Amino acid sequence: MPLLGIELSDAGIMAAGGEPAQLLAVEGGEKESPGFALSQEDHLIIGKDAQNKARLNPRLYTNHFWDALNTEPLKQPGLEGKNHGELAYFHLAKIWDTIKRHGDELVMSVPGFFTHQQLSLLLGIANELSLPLKGFATTALAALSQPYPEHLLFHLDIHLHRVEITFLEQDNHLLQRDTKTLPGKGLTYLSAEWVKAIADEFVRTTRFDPFDQAIYEQELYLRLPQVLRELQTDSSTTFAMKPGSQTYSVTLHYDLFAKTSGAVFREAAHLIREMAEQSGNPALPLLLAVTHRINPLPGYREELEKIPSAQIVELEPGSGALGVLTLKDRFTAHTANHGVSLLTSRPWKETRPAQESTTPPADRDMAGPTHILYGNRAYPLSPKPLTIGQGAADDISIRINDQAAGISPKHCTLQLRGDDVILVNYSTGGTLLDGTTVSETAVVKLGQIIRIGTPGEELRLITCVRSNET
Repeated sequence: MPLLGIELSDAGIMAAGGEPAQLLAVEGGEKESPGFALSQEDHLIIGKDAQNKARLNPRLYTNHFWDALNTEPLKQPGLEGKNHGELAYFHLAKIWDTIKRHGDELVMSVPGFFTHQQLSLLLGIANELSLPLKGFATTALAALSQPYPEHLLFHLDIHLHRVEITFLEQDNHLLQRDTKTLPGKGLTYLSAEWVKAIADEFVRTTRFDPFDQAIYEQELYLRLPQVLRELQTDSSTTFAMKPGSQTYSVTLHYDLFAKTSGAVFREAAHLIREMAEQSGNPALPLLLAVTHRINPLPGYREELEKIPSAQIVELEPGSGALGVLTLKDRFTAHTANHGVSLLTSRPWKETRPAQESTTPPADRDMAGPTHILYGNRAYPLSPKPLTIGQGAADDISIRINDQAAGISPKHCTLQLRGDDVILVNYSTGGTLLDGTTVSETAVVKLGQIIRIGTPGEELRLITCVRSNET
């Protein structure tokens, strides 16, 4: 029976399914549905639609119902008599109605800070919706499928109202050992600070105040993600607003945003150091696996790289939803004896990272690519993301010709996941696969050509007969 996976985060619920597994649309054409609820004209708006109108109706919306999941009655205008559990019910119902045609069994990854009471309430919601739920796993456990021997392993995520840090113990099994959070320092806090900084910049340089009218404040929030994407590749960006016949423009610099998020991740780095000290092996190097929700935030990397011997690995979008699908057998075994359960440990499928494997690529299915060819060099594919980009960053695996235009420092990545090779695009301009634009992810096949930039640099997916051919 087709299995579906849901990754639960109030910053954006995601779902995965299909063969090969891929992210599914959960709301309209969107791959993420944020935890917003808005009461408008006696009816409830949930998800992205509510988020897009929240600042126009600041007293009538809430985005706390997943973070504070409980049954306490709300006193907010328009939401009187409802509770957080009911809002979560409506949100999950909307998502399930969108994805249920793709499968008839469901597993779910959940934040590690959820209490037993919150998990019980979530299970009750699933039962009320008649969801074919097989079980829960913490997102950190589901997202990490590859061991990193001789490292202290941490999973970092950010939600609307907190930063979440999970320490995982590695041996023959992966075990969630400890979870700590920074409450009140999530995306809601950062977005509010950044929007205020943009508005202050307009007032300082043009005397136009976007906060004078809710419609312009809402516009700032709607356009903020694009600003963050542009600052991933450039040190500054121009932001223009047209409140009538007059156009106002300001230049926004990376440091303006990095100052706020850097302070948050300075606190996170302090917590990580404390957890490492308490691990029993404080001398081991650290591996920090960060979610796609953290990756666009200016200043996070600079602060985490100050931790001695820390290495940062960026997880692909929806790694919890995709990863939880691989745990079906574990859920089946638990369900037979215990009903729906929460997994906090899992066996590794392999005992060492694939990049250290002594098995030649030729021993794998020859129908799939083993290397990617750029110029006269072939680069081996493994479960560790291989980064393709332009510039001087240390984490670029394939450095593209500096003369080519339209190529981001981190343009895209390739990595093995099971028997598939997954292309993940990070560039706003997209990545071409055999002439078709990949805006998010795609499974690549032997012989296909990846093209990036203008007029374009080409990379070809190949198979090497012997591991030493490269």
